[in-house]
Amino acid sequence: KVKGEETETMGKRKRKPRHDDGTGDNEGIFSPADLTPTAVGGVGGSNPLSDARKAAGGGGGSKDGNKSSKRQRSQASSSLTPAERKIRELWHRKSGAGYALFVSYYGNQPDGVVAERTKSGEDEDTGIAPDASREGRKPSQQRGAGQSRAARRRKKKKKGGGDGDGDGPGEDQSPGSTMSSPLKPPPSISTSEEDSPLLRALALQPRSSHLRSYLKALSRPLPLTFRLRRNSSANEGSGDDGQLSEAQSKLVKTLSGDSFVHLVRPVPWAKDDSRTIYQSPRSANLSKSNLSSLSPELKDLLVQHSQNGSLARQEIGSMLPVLALAGGGWMKAEGRVLDMCASPGSKTLQAVEVVTDGGGKKASAKAKGRVVANDVHEARLASLRDAVSRSGLPPSLTSRIAYTNFDASVFPTPKSGRLFDAVIVDVPCSGDGTVRKDRHVLPMWGPGTGNALHGLQVRILVRALELVRAGGVVCYSTCSLNPVEDEAVVAAALSRINEGNDGADGRAAVELVEWPDDLLPRLRRRPGVKKWRIADYDAGAHGSSGGSKNNDGVGNGTDEQDDDNDDFGKLTWYDTFEDATEAFMPHAETTLWAPSPEVADDLKLERCVRLWPEDQDTGGFFVALIRKPF
Repeated sequence: KVKGEETETMGKRKRKPRHDDGTGDNEGIFSPADLTPTAVGGVGGSNPLSDARKAAGGGGGSKDGNKSSKRQRSQASSSLTPAERKIRELWHRKSGAGYALFVSYYGNQPDGVVAERTKSGEDEDTGIAPDASREGRKPSQQRGAGQSRAARRRKKKKKGGGDGDGDGPGEDQSPGSTMSSPLKPPPSISTSEEDSPLLRALALQPRSSHLRSYLKALSRPLPLTFRLRRNSSANEGSGDDGQLSEAQSKLVKTLSGDSFVHLVRPVPWAKDDSRTIYQSPRSANLSKSNLSSLSPELKDLLVQHSQNGSLARQEIGSMLPVLALAGGGWMKAEGRVLDMCASPGSKTLQAVEVVTDGGGKKASAKAKGRVVANDVHEARLASLRDAVSRSGLPPSLTSRIAYTNFDASVFPTPKSGRLFDAVIVDVPCSGDGTVRKDRHVLPMWGPGTGNALHGLQVRILVRALELVRAGGVVCYSTCSLNPVEDEAVVAAALSRINEGNDGADGRAAVELVEWPDDLLPRLRRRPGVKKWRIADYDAGAHGSSGGSKNNDGVGNGTDEQDDDNDDFGKLTWYDTFEDATEAFMPHAETTLWAPSPEVADDLKLERCVRLWPEDQDTGGFFVALIRKPF
């Protein structure tokens, strides 16, 4: 009966999609014809990330050790009862499998994804070289061949254990041996880097030692960050756009005083005269979680200025899409902007500051700037509205936000035919760039989540490119550094749009553009990658082997480091789509795999931007700017 009621409710939502621009003035953006069930698609739908995690089996599988075929395992995984799925998820979370799989997955990716190997093959941070002596050996000649896992662990412990620097775990710290494995997540994010589950997992996978700087950064809490708003209620009567309001000027003076200068500072990689983005230095060890205990005075100050609209608590990565669109001149005053996956709303608010040009008295009733904030999930849309109401921005700004409840992949075209100047596409993703603030991501991590989301991400980006006007730009972003969700999505969308749509001059219909020259000149940005590897995980497939080694000589999961992870099962690597479909890999799509080198060069994937956590003490983030030429 309850399920029937839910179905009936969902049906009603689809017939009556929510749309409200906050003013009663639709400006020709939508009409009743735009709000038909056909156009709405998945209105009122469930959370895409939750759906993907369920489709991926909670990141792992049970330790039943069955020897059934891969096809049988795939079918069994897809037919799990809710109770069986809960058991699987519980085992995955408690065993520490997520940490080990995360290290193995990124450790086997080519250079440039999250880290780089030095020319000598040593880890830049520790100087530890992988064991090249095992390369070329026959299996029977490899070190440790014929020994049990326990024997190899005892041998490793006798030699000092770990990854060679004396701080790794010994025999009693092997992952996954019991439900109370030492790799399980701590009650809170550990402030001790060497004691983190990620570095314990790394100690058991020495060939991934080049990830040490990356994993050490992820093991630290995310530092406190905020920005001064471009427009605020405090800006009424202020001067030019770049000028701070009186309230903001007082705040800057207070922050530079002796009481707070050691806790928060302007970021060093912005322009010399910029004092609008603040970050806590690493020496302060200040994060959102410990702000109240370390400096209640600073917390009170930030709360006060958040409520009056002077500042916004926002992470560095989250700021980049709007900064890039505004810095390139693609998002400007009186522009029309679509935020396709808008919740929780930080980018929506940042965008409305730009399109209303000056805020306060400047944003009169005649202003044409407009931001359409869309989200498929009604609860998240409600949270977005709440965030806007708590932002401290005046009604003259917030009234320029329209709210819609559509499936982004089938977002309707405005009846007027007038497309958007800029589109923000921060798609649902696996979120592995957020692990510094969200301790729930890694315990449940598995490659299947990103694989399951890839198709939806491609569809959303393709639709965004259809909705932007000629000369406009789409900013695609994720809080993940997984190429399956990043460059693979960009390559697939560009290829799909450009296929058969070249202009008369042979120019592509859409193209990647460079990061704006003068924007954050000292921000270290890593280029997009042109090759990556595809993996799947089934904990029940003990002893499964991957494909052959790639051209970089990266291990495929058959070397001895993976023997220590047999308690979890192994990642299975697939070199081609055909290999994956033959093995019944879930969610296999041709676009998961990297395009040919020639196609990757033509697409200029290197113009994508990767934000590595270790470079500026941030979260992981990915940005791609895609223009539709005139």
